[in-house]
Amino acid sequence: MKKSLILLVISLIFSGMMYAQDYHWANFDYHDFTQPMVVISQVQFNGEFQNRADIEVAAFVGDELRGRTFLFEPYPNSPIAGQYFAYAPCYYDSPGETFTFKAYDHSAGLEYDICNTELVGQNDGHGTVESPIILDFTRIEEPTYGPDYPWIPSTQYGGEGMVVTAQIQINGQLVDRATYEVGAFCGDECRATSGNALDDWTDFNLGYFAFMNVMGDDGDTINFYLYDKDGGFIFPGMCVTTVELVNGGELGIDIFGGGLFILNFVTVQTFTKNIDGYTNDNDCYYLIASPITQDVAPSAENGFITSEFDLYFFNHDSVDNEWQNYKMEAFSLTHGKGYLYASQESTTLTFTGTPYYGDGEIELDYNPDVPYFGGWNLVGNPFAQTAFVDRDFYVLNGTGTEIAPAEGNSTEMMEGIFVVADHDGETVTFSTTAPAKGAALVMNIIQNRGLAIDRAIIRFDEGHFLGKYQLNPNHTKLYIPQDNKAYAVVSANENGEMPINFKAEKNGTYTLSVSAQEMDFRYLHLIDNLTGADVDLLANPNYTFNAQTTDYESRFKLVFAANNEDGAADGSETFAFYSNGNWIISNVGKAILQVIDVNGRVLSSEHISGCASINIDEAAGVYMMRLIKGDNVKVQKIVVR
Repeated sequence: MKKSLILLVISLIFSGMMYAQDYHWANFDYHDFTQPMVVISQVQFNGEFQNRADIEVAAFVGDELRGRTFLFEPYPNSPIAGQYFAYAPCYYDSPGETFTFKAYDHSAGLEYDICNTELVGQNDGHGTVESPIILDFTRIEEPTYGPDYPWIPSTQYGGEGMVVTAQIQINGQLVDRATYEVGAFCGDECRATSGNALDDWTDFNLGYFAFMNVMGDDGDTINFYLYDKDGGFIFPGMCVTTVELVNGGELGIDIFGGGLFILNFVTVQTFTKNIDGYTNDNDCYYLIASPITQDVAPSAENGFITSEFDLYFFNHDSVDNEWQNYKMEAFSLTHGKGYLYASQESTTLTFTGTPYYGDGEIELDYNPDVPYFGGWNLVGNPFAQTAFVDRDFYVLNGTGTEIAPAEGNSTEMMEGIFVVADHDGETVTFSTTAPAKGAALVMNIIQNRGLAIDRAIIRFDEGHFLGKYQLNPNHTKLYIPQDNKAYAVVSANENGEMPINFKAEKNGTYTLSVSAQEMDFRYLHLIDNLTGADVDLLANPNYTFNAQTTDYESRFKLVFAANNEDGAADGSETFAFYSNGNWIISNVGKAILQVIDVNGRVLSSEHISGCASINIDEAAGVYMMRLIKGDNVKVQKIVVR
């Protein structure tokens, strides 16, 4: 009872103070072990106490994780406030097992794997808040480049030097403290340092910067290294940026509005992608990509090789067998390429290495000797984050069974996409900076079973022509015909009309749904050429209809107008008025006048010229008059009593 009370008191002291972030070490199931041992400790790095909540401590028996925790700070009114503690239950099966410890600094992204303390498992635990165990950690790695700190720049060079002003990133995140120093090197020779600390230019709200004058000869290649004064070590990661020295030049940021220059230092990181196992009803194929610069060899350890799996790369040079199976000829995964993967059992794919920080440009292959697939390229997002693509592309649909046009312009990390080259020398560029959003209309065909089976997209800017592609040519197809070709994505002006073709996979009921992205319409109608229905998609974005496999494909037409100054369609403008039993149409010149009922059926359509008088001999109700004059479309609601 006494032991339980002590544990309860300690839990209350540290309750709610846990540092909220992901653990560095994977979880484990403490139910696998029979005995807990409580270890209360303080942490030192190279003899200096660490009072930060982003330090993680883990306990091991051999290589097996047996406990983990972040450092905690007691409540402010506690007598030990300001001192951070590790409070870790460590689990074992029988007394006598030896525990070793590791630490991880989440700010620096560094693991400390040598600790001066080992403990033997026992029921009474080790350490108290008043008298904690001291865990002192050091690092195995020693600097392998440049002189020891403090760096001393060479004095043998004259001239003006090159001024470098840079913001500093670690693994893509800007540093937020002034305890880093940057050294500029040519080979092993130090050419400049950033001074004792990064400057905090708070007057300009620019954050922390390194500022140095790099000396040397024109054309020298300059590399950069980073020293962490808090940890007392040279950062083990590499800087992905090198520069060419130009005496008298300036590189960096003008605090009064110039361009930004960033030095990004990266370490080895691990990225994972969860894969759902496939079943008889769901193929669960994935288009995958690697986010690291090193090649990845598939294995059981990184999750690729399971009892039953499929891994392919796309060989557009093959006439007969464009999908190349890993089981037939092994290959490694390379960043910038995409691959097709499926596993019968759920698995987690692991990529460990240095994240990619290049320009994101990938060369595309084109082979005119291969019919149809000669320009197809399966590429992958090379970055370890969401990236934006500078051209239209295809993705797998939600069930992993069909290739479909992407609705947006971005793709997640570790995802592959299909792009099509039309000639030699084409490229696709991935970017981590979001471009201006483009307006689009997205149309989906849904079966009566509730499955989205196909889509077509109209974008309202230039340069979009993405051909229609289907793995199964017998599936239902929704596409946009242009010049006797079938497209999944095309460009359009903001006013006009667009033919939409539809080919049913089987007889039945379908729903065509339309959504506008970044587009403000004042007129958006779907015309069913088979039934004569005229559907106001602004009022009802879904149109349900019956279709037969024998129906002709040119079934639909979209008529649209954006809400802009030159507009064509304007449903609010009055062009007809009622007088002496007739509807009088104002002087509009030559035009087509249609009368439409509330169900969208076109009741009449006739050509008029100048002013016209129309007698609508219909039952009392609400109708729509549509006046079409070239690309100009006007709509007016009328009431017949």
